[in-house]
Amino acid sequence: MTEHIHQRSTFDYIVKFFGIFLAILCFTLIGQAVAVALLLPLHGYDVMEVFNSLTSYNNRFELLLTQGISALFTFIIGPLVYGFYFDKSYTLQLRRPTSAPSQYWISIFIVITLLPLGGLILYWNQNVQLPEFLSGVETWFRTKEIHLAEVTAFLVNFENFWEFLLGFIVIAVFAGVGEEIVFRGFLQRYLEGIFKNVHVGIWLSAFIFSAIHVQFYGFFVRMLLGVLFGYLFLWSGRSLYPCIIAHITNNAITVISVYLNKEEYLPEMKDPFSTEAPEWYVVLISTVIALGLLYYYRKLGNKKIKI
Repeated sequence: MTEHIHQRSTFDYIVKFFGIFLAILCFTLIGQAVAVALLLPLHGYDVMEVFNSLTSYNNRFELLLTQGISALFTFIIGPLVYGFYFDKSYTLQLRRPTSAPSQYWISIFIVITLLPLGGLILYWNQNVQLPEFLSGVETWFRTKEIHLAEVTAFLVNFENFWEFLLGFIVIAVFAGVGEEIVFRGFLQRYLEGIFKNVHVGIWLSAFIFSAIHVQFYGFFVRMLLGVLFGYLFLWSGRSLYPCIIAHITNNAITVISVYLNKEEYLPEMKDPFSTEAPEWYVVLISTVIALGLLYYYRKLGNKKIKI
């Protein structure tokens, strides 16, 4: 038996909203502790050696392993435990299939056809200049962006196939599954319950989704991705699986592109970290196709709004 999302009190959703954040915080600490414990034997059981290795960015395997374990506990195990004990209705979403099986593969093509538009928005976002009185903030944004870009480049600079496989699991699969569980499965639903408006729930959860990455110069494209995943979730009859597949696809494209580019399997492939704007006609054509796919996806979907 399902319950309409607006039947619960606003206070109930506010409590659950902060409750899931508390659960995420607790399991983040647990995940980091587990990761450090697993690395201790490799460093003579010296905790400081483990921390030095992780902060110096000189061991890709250990850093990927740590991020993978942390993501597993933070975005998957923690929220599932929270849902089991404090939000029984969440388990309905895990068992709920999409309204139409074809929505699975359509979600993949929607992500692919929106890549040029995302590239254009990213190009604009990276060239935004803040007013003079915010120059200090802009400097901090730029410094943070450079640091995170260096960390990302190090993580995906795979030396062999096994590092690529681990990176794919951590960056594409764990992130895709876990972030959709949290942001669409919990936060979007809670925000919708608080504001009694499905669109507010989608846009606010997408805003939070982008904000936690602390990357201003990729903020807008990431937020719009969150909006896309939110509507894929809604138009599938509130099944998590299409937006999970779409999220994994988006992350996997970057990971695979970096690996193929480095191995020179496709020497003509564009650098996935390129900051150049895509051609306007490519953006136009691909966006029109994406809008057509979204229309068809929505038409297939179940528009009932239930928990």
